[in-house]
Amino acid sequence: MAGKDFRAAQKITTFKTTGDGSPILASRKPDAPKLTFITPNWCDRTTWYSASEYVEDEVAEDSGDHTTYELDNQNVIDTYHGKITFEDFLLDSESRSYRVAVTVDDVAKTEQDPHVGSGGDFTVNYAAGTVTFLSALTGTEVVKVTYHYENGSTFTVAPITGKMLMVETVEVQCSSDLEMEDSFTFQAYGLVDVFAPQLMPGIPSGTKIPLGDPLRYKTIVDIINDSNHSYPPYPVMGGSGWRSNTTPLYIFAWDYDVGSTMLYASYGMEIRINLDHDAVCGGTLATATLYCTSEDEVL
Repeated sequence: MAGKDFRAAQKITTFKTTGDGSPILASRKPDAPKLTFITPNWCDRTTWYSASEYVEDEVAEDSGDHTTYELDNQNVIDTYHGKITFEDFLLDSESRSYRVAVTVDDVAKTEQDPHVGSGGDFTVNYAAGTVTFLSALTGTEVVKVTYHYENGSTFTVAPITGKMLMVETVEVQCSSDLEMEDSFTFQAYGLVDVFAPQLMPGIPSGTKIPLGDPLRYKTIVDIINDSNHSYPPYPVMGGSGWRSNTTPLYIFAWDYDVGSTMLYASYGMEIRINLDHDAVCGGTLATATLYCTSEDEVL
């Protein structure tokens, strides 16, 4: 993401002197809280939580065997099987958990724990959008399911109210079996009121508009060409179970040693990362990580 910064990072500079009184200059980054943003996996729609839709107490349809019950939507968001980094405490914009909740005649049931691999009351096929009970029901019960389902690949990075985010490093992680089926796009947005007031009232106040051209990576070669550096591949490790890494992983990085992209909350600034056509990639893994610091706004 080289060459697309909005403003140079502020540095804290201290002055010391040598024996003859000449100043010694040393710069360091601000001592600000660190925030890390990790996108969903563009190879797995059940991880695309950021733009997902919420469904509460949908009555699931009995497939006929009183064991498997079908939902109205596929690609249910899965925050229970280690697919999303730091998934346990993810909440949507209304502070609701992404975990699937199931009741039978309004009695809460328990999803099978993936660590144990047995027990519990039900399992979920997240991609297919089905709930399967480990013991058949009678068929007269009402099964209700609360869940989120995928509604596009867009992932948004934005500061909280009164803060500014400084994006210092960006990495893209790819598995060796990745099949890049779409373009990866990084686009900054901000309030029209701030960045293009001349377009109002044709564009309503409060609308967020694109700021400049997007960074669009159409091919793996685009990523290689634009990144500052890469790391040696991470090998297969972790065993053969669901906790393991089953293919070598490659990491491409963009380091901002001199300047950082600045996102100001009061300007409505954010970065949206998405697949151009929401075409899921083949293979195991494709994610991006943004390493940021957060400070009080200084406008």
